[in-house]
Amino acid sequence: MIINEIFFSNLLIYLREISKVNILPNLGKVKEVDINIKKDKSKATKFDILLEGLLINYFKNLGIVSFIAEESYPNFFTNKNCYITLDPIDGTNNFINGSENVAIMISYIENEKNIFSVIYDPIKNNMYHMFQNKVFKNLKQHETKLLKNHVGFLNNNVIDTYNKLLTNYINKNKTNSIGYDLIQIIEGERNLISMFKGNVWDIFPVIGFLEALKFKSTNIDKLNYNFSISELKLFYYAEI
Repeated sequence: MIINEIFFSNLLIYLREISKVNILPNLGKVKEVDINIKKDKSKATKFDILLEGLLINYFKNLGIVSFIAEESYPNFFTNKNCYITLDPIDGTNNFINGSENVAIMISYIENEKNIFSVIYDPIKNNMYHMFQNKVFKNLKQHETKLLKNHVGFLNNNVIDTYNKLLTNYINKNKTNSIGYDLIQIIEGERNLISMFKGNVWDIFPVIGFLEALKFKSTNIDKLNYNFSISELKLFYYAEI
């Protein structure tokens, strides 16, 4: 798989095509019969499963054979040294309820390093990608302007701890999509984020961007992209 500007350009075209068919016309219109309750009590729609299959086939055609994919893991996970992570609809509940805060999240991990991350906003048709420690929006390098105050969500269990760390803190509710929270960080609408879910496909793409944006972590200095990360509760913030 050759990773260059053409690679990301083709991926943007493909994400736009599959979203136009599967996400846009079904936002807030998913039938009850098309919703499954998973073992962890979270929901998946037939469109999550369909999009995941399309993305797996897309990357298989580029030579990738191993995937951590939310709806099919561990079926396609055969190589721990080289694999793609996929979350076909991050914010499934938002998708079901008609909220526009949904994202497609992808990362490519090779030898415990994040080679690239992709967050695609199907509603606004914006693709953000991280490659070679740079952040791009719709294929053009993007500069995130950090806020003068710390803006983000802290729940009641941790607010006392982090209030001592973060001066000038302003509360901003979560979007119920960690991918969309990340988009808001890139667009300069928030500058701290907590990640308490234990699924690697949720956090690897996001952390790739946060590292490129030089965000600080409260509990790890250097991250290797391996499965130990799934056991951590992570908190990242911009230093201002």
